[in-house]
Parts: sequence; structure tokens; C-alpha cells
Amino acid sequence: MLASAGRHQDQSVWKPDFAGCSSQQLLSVHSQLNTGTSSRAGAEGTLIPRRGSDDLSQGFSVCGGQNVSYFQKGMLEVANQSSSNLPAATPHRPDLLTVDLQRTQTSVDVVDDVIYYKSAYFGSLSVGTPAQNLTVVFDTGSGNLILPSTYCHSAVCKVHKRFRRSASSTAHDVDGNGRVVRPDDARDQLTISFGTGEVTGVFVEDNVCFGADAHSQSCVSMKFVAATEMSEDPFKDFTFDGVLGLGLPTLSHASGFSFLESVSVLTKEKGSAYAKTFALFLASHEEETSKITFGGWDEQHLDDNEVRWNPVVEPEFGHWMLEIKSLRVDGQVLSFCEKGCKAVVDSGTSLLGVPSDIFPELYELLNHAASLEGECHSQSPHLEIELDGLTMTLDGEDFAHLEEHQSANVTQEWGSQRTNSQDQTRDDMTCSPMLMTIDLPEPIGPKLFILGEPVLRKYYTIYDAERQRIGFGLAQHTPKQARILGYESEEAWFDEAEKEAMLEEQKVVQKNQRIEHGTAPDIEAEKKTVVNNKAKNSRLPFLAIAALLGLLLAASSYNGRPAAPTLDNKPCWI
Repeated sequence: MLASAGRHQDQSVWKPDFAGCSSQQLLSVHSQLNTGTSSRAGAEGTLIPRRGSDDLSQGFSVCGGQNVSYFQKGMLEVANQSSSNLPAATPHRPDLLTVDLQRTQTSVDVVDDVIYYKSAYFGSLSVGTPAQNLTVVFDTGSGNLILPSTYCHSAVCKVHKRFRRSASSTAHDVDGNGRVVRPDDARDQLTISFGTGEVTGVFVEDNVCFGADAHSQSCVSMKFVAATEMSEDPFKDFTFDGVLGLGLPTLSHASGFSFLESVSVLTKEKGSAYAKTFALFLASHEEETSKITFGGWDEQHLDDNEVRWNPVVEPEFGHWMLEIKSLRVDGQVLSFCEKGCKAVVDSGTSLLGVPSDIFPELYELLNHAASLEGECHSQSPHLEIELDGLTMTLDGEDFAHLEEHQSANVTQEWGSQRTNSQDQTRDDMTCSPMLMTIDLPEPIGPKLFILGEPVLRKYYTIYDAERQRIGFGLAQHTPKQARILGYESEEAWFDEAEKEAMLEEQKVVQKNQRIEHGTAPDIEAEKKTVVNNKAKNSRLPFLAIAALLGLLLAASSYNGRPAAPTLDNKPCWI
């Protein structure tokens, strides 16, 4: 949410200079303060000083000199945005069912001291009578509701909440075709394979409910898989309990297993014209809330209220799959997709999945140096994915993450000039594209891309199962309010800052009084110190210019001889 403190509205905007910052300082800013705001929300991430720091209004180097304390204490905040930049309040839509989602991150690999994460978005639901509360990831890449059950006794299942079939008075044991199974009958089992694991289970039908509380919950009766076995990888590390598949109905095991078909009964009763439609909004920071909406879409999550629709191709496979007409980087067409590519929109994938044949080329084109401010947006190449109804444009803010490495420290060739790009980027921080290889055989592959979280954060996505289409619109994100580190609230920081300022003023007043009344130990020495300090401060600009001229002269001559070009810091005389 936005900062509400009105005390800063009349202050002029202040833009600090990050050019002197070390990579470690910049990474600390990104991970702790994260003061950059979302460009998709129309903010430039400009900063203003807190009250009491008017002496900094002309700007300064954040990571240099004595003013670094302002940086370390986190005494920065995102410039206040006017209320006109906030999404307009949307009246309650009785035809929509909305579930708040939480984001979880799990480390999956460490390469060169860089930790790579996979993320997932999950929400709560309840099953059975009385209600048993569980959490599930909402996954557009699968088609069934899968819950760990007390039939599973492994350590993997026991780390999660498990559905207890015997505790529900409304539960029925069924076969894969929906037939009710009597207590002594043999039961059907199903094994479902995922990219990195599998689940085996039996079939149960029961009430599945979701909503804010027991009094406002919406419930449907549906069939699901009660897991009897779950592979350790990846299910043991899951923060959530189960998986709620949101693929097209053809991806579900059979009729009655599709959540979209089951929930459409509710949304039709509520008057929705898009009963088999849901929409997904992924938050860009922790102050926003990710949401999934059934029965249509919520316009307040659209940046410009414009939705561009794209037809699903080959819907018989059950995936939300689209045709890629062209793939470009900074306008340059990549030949890989000239004869056609496809893309699956998958909320269960953290990265961008690309075929291994194009991975090296695409990685090289998207890898770029960080800007002087230590961010991946301003100096980034642009990845353009042309679909049937729109061209999606992603930059480093969407598809890259910062990596710190040791500066190459290469000596510049004698007489050469730095390029504009060198003047605007760092050599100790790189923006590495978040790509992973994905290779599937025909008929879905082999030229298949996975549009995961980087796309779903930038675009509000709408999935229409009845019309077999996907809508994309730029997501409306609110700028992030910077945190003030080390303080419980903004007022706590402000109170302490005022106390410090008052103490400093008292010290100055007392010092002047001692000098004026002759009570200082050495009045003349103290007066001289004050005068000398003023003189030094007045001479600082001239000294800086003189020092710069001295460096230029030293660079152009050495004992009367031209300066020698260097190679690996060794003289190379001609």
C-alpha cells in the first residue's frame, strides 16, 4: 500500500546518486528496502528525504561521505503518489467468487553462491462435514484436485494436513467413473505424473468449500484424488498441502473431476455470464495480495481496462496453450519460431520455460549488465512474444535477477573512450535471465515455451474455458512503500529523529554560549577551528577541480614522456 504520511507532500523530489555504491550495498538495498516501485504502476521510483533532512535536498552520493548514515538507517521512502494513481474502488460483484492467495518460495539450486528459488501461489479451502481446512496451490497446468489423505502414512504426507475420509459424514468412495464403491469392493487407483514427481491415490467425492469464513463460504460437490502415496520430490518441501488443477476439463481424469465445471454451477446461480471463467492476479510485492477470481474477472486489476483475447490451440490436450507467431529481442526476429511455436500459460511455473535448442541464444541475448543504480530495467533488452491477439513485451524487471560478481577490473585501452552503455552500467553486477529448459515430444512439443510467473505478474490473465480463449491485460500494481529499517512504525522513526535533531541543536546552542561568554577551555582555538572549517568548506569545490586537473596532467605525462598504454596493469612501452 502507499505511504499515507501527508507531511512529505509539499517537499521537492530528491533523486540520490547511487553511482558510488558497492554491489553489496545495492544488493542490500534491493533485498531490505526495495525502494524501486513498479514501472507498470506508472511510478519512476523517485525518492525524497525524510523530514529533518532538508540539507540533502540538492542530492548527494548515497554510498559516499558522511551522509551514508541516511542510507544505512533506511531514512528513504518512495515519493508519495497522488490518490488518482490508485485503482478505482470497485463495488462488490455478487457474480464473482474470489480467493486470496499466498506466495511461497523454496530454494531449488545454488550456482556460484546464487540461490535459485521456485515459487507457488496457494489458498485455503475446506473439505467435508465438518469442514477440514487445507491449503492448495492453484495450478493451471494440471486438471485434478489432489489432497494428501490419512490413507498415506509416509513422512512426505505427514508433513502436511491430511484429509480424513472417515471424519466426513458427506464423503463417498467412488471409482474413476464416478460409481459409488461399497465398503467391501475393490477400488480404482490413479497415478498422476508431474514434471518432478508423482502422486498415487483413490477417488473420493465430497463437499469442497472456499470463502472468507464459514458464514460466507461457497461450496460445491466434486470428485478428487485422495493421495495414498506422494513422491518426496517435490511434495515434501511444499508449504501447501495439495494441488487444485485449473486446466481445461479435458485435462481432468473424468467428468465430475474438473473444478472449473463444478464451480460453474455456483457462478451461474450468482448470475455470471462467464460461469466457466477465472482470472489470476499475481502481486508484485508483499504489500499487495494475489487473488484468483471465479465467474469472470475483476476490472480493478487491469491497468487500462483493456483485455486482448487469444484462442487456445489444440484444446483437446487440456492445456491453456497458445500459438506464438514470432519471437523477437529488441526487434530482432529469432529464426527458431519462424515455422511456428507454442506456449502454455502455467501458474505453477516460476520461470520462463524455453526449448533447449534456443536456450543458449536466448540467454545470451537477454543477459545484460545492471545499471549504475543496480537494477535490471533501464538498460535491459526487450523480449517480445507475438501472439494472435497481442505482443507481450518483457524487460529485465520481469525476466531477470541481479547477480553479484567480482569486477573484471580491465584497464581501458590508451586513448579510447567509454561507450554510452559503459557509462550507464556496472561491471560487478549482472542481470541474468530466469530461464529453464523444457523439452516435450510431439504433439505438444518440441517447440513449446512455458509462460510462468514473469508473464503472470506483468499481465492480468483471464481463462475462459467455455470459449476456449485466454485474455491478457497489463496488471494494475500499486507502488511499494519502502520500509524504515529498525523501527516498528513511521511515527516511531519520526519521534526518534526529532529527538536527535533537538539534541544536536542544544549542543550547538550550548557551544555558542560557551564561546560567547568565555567559558570554553580555549576560546581562541575554538573560534579558529570554526573559521578554518568554514574556509575549508568554501574551498572544497576549488580543491576538487584542482585535484581533477592534477589527475588529468598526471595521466598525460610521465617525466615529460607520453603515458604508456597498459596491458594487465603492466607498462607496455612503445
